[in-house]
Amino acid sequence: MEKHLFKELDKNLLCIKEFFGNSADYFEKEILILGHKAALVMCEDLTNITNLWQVNLKPLNNLKSDFTADEIFDYISNRTTIPFNSQPAQTFEKVLFFLTAGFSIILIDGVDKALVAPAQGYPARSVQAPEAEGSLRGTRESFCDTGRKNMALIRRRIRSKGLVIETMQVGSVTKTEISIYYHTDFYNPKMLEKVKERLNGIDIPIVTESGFLAPFIDTTKGSLFSAVSYTEKPDVLSAKICEGKIGIIADGCPFALIYPFTFAEHFYTSDDYSQRPYFVSFTKLMRYFAFAVSVMLPGFYICLADFAPENLPQKLVFFIFSSKNSTPLPLFMEAVLIIITLEIIKEAGLRLPKAIGHTVSFVAALIIGDSAVNAGLIGSAILIICAVSTIMSFVVPSFYEAVIALRIIFLVASGLWGAVGFAFSFVFLALNIAAVNTGKNSFIPGFTAENMGKLTDIFLKSSWRTLNKNDKRIQ
Repeated sequence: MEKHLFKELDKNLLCIKEFFGNSADYFEKEILILGHKAALVMCEDLTNITNLWQVNLKPLNNLKSDFTADEIFDYISNRTTIPFNSQPAQTFEKVLFFLTAGFSIILIDGVDKALVAPAQGYPARSVQAPEAEGSLRGTRESFCDTGRKNMALIRRRIRSKGLVIETMQVGSVTKTEISIYYHTDFYNPKMLEKVKERLNGIDIPIVTESGFLAPFIDTTKGSLFSAVSYTEKPDVLSAKICEGKIGIIADGCPFALIYPFTFAEHFYTSDDYSQRPYFVSFTKLMRYFAFAVSVMLPGFYICLADFAPENLPQKLVFFIFSSKNSTPLPLFMEAVLIIITLEIIKEAGLRLPKAIGHTVSFVAALIIGDSAVNAGLIGSAILIICAVSTIMSFVVPSFYEAVIALRIIFLVASGLWGAVGFAFSFVFLALNIAAVNTGKNSFIPGFTAENMGKLTDIFLKSSWRTLNKNDKRIQ
């Protein structure tokens, strides 16, 4: 139960000070407003002192009237142009929420409510170009770490009356504000209700980014894939909201969650809708091919080379066997060793400072690979296969984690049981895709007459006139 503010100023200040303890950033100062005792409370590092003085405090000094404490509060709130929040804080929970969000609080002795001054001035990263989602013709804006700025980026793109942005707090310790985006003309009310229920049921102490929320929103079990996706681009989230999807952004994180997300949508990019249909169709098919190659190529190569070499061309067989005979490890173990080494190099390059990260990754891969082949530790053929597979996995970056796991599964199964293991791995992949639960909307649409238009757009790109006729919004 929320604790209501007292009318006594000293009691209110004592309770607020008890919450902050001896924190260096806590600031309070007793002042007089029209001869009545009052107090200004704020967190110094979160408030712009200059704006607070010029916009809120200086006009208070010019007020001249003989009012009681309640009349002063009503007069300042409702009958002056001084920009205080229209809804005052009436509980300690609200006061603490506003203080930690950068607002300043003015308490008046004899009044059990607090004036809230919007004078935030905390340090924040500005809107910059996206780093993880590059595009040729799309917007150069990405989400920033401030939740309210992110709201403005979406509101500027969707100006119709149906856009709704709701907020709530999650994390028993961090009290992180998260915002939920949806459009009333397109959304599924039952789905939104379920998402809110899952978010309200989160019982963890710390939420510092949107990724903490994904496991609670997506209830899929037993699958390497997820019905929740990420984006750092406001235009992508705006488009998905207009398709009936739900967006979620945590304050302090520049990535938004999108739910539900289908399997085929991972193969779309924002450039697909600004380029010619024939070229986009080619690139879409190329992405599907790259996904298949990144998952299956090492396992398929091991399956043929170790269990069915008669199916390979004669010159290739001689090349493979000469490579195998010149190395001390079995082909299967070579592939495992190379894949793990490539992942270690990638991880090292990612964690190092950018100034040396790319150089270290390039030099390490070049020197280690060339030296290992020249020393006869690994074969050049399997090195090329694993390198191509790794490069292909970056074509669809949102599937990267699942691709790594699936590649190892295909490799191990094919190395141990040959064609049977490869076939079982393929069935495992299909079951993982089919197991993803997105509620009413399937992760993969069925082959029905109703979905034929959608199935065509999954693999090919239709013109805007055709897309206009086939409404893909979630109803």
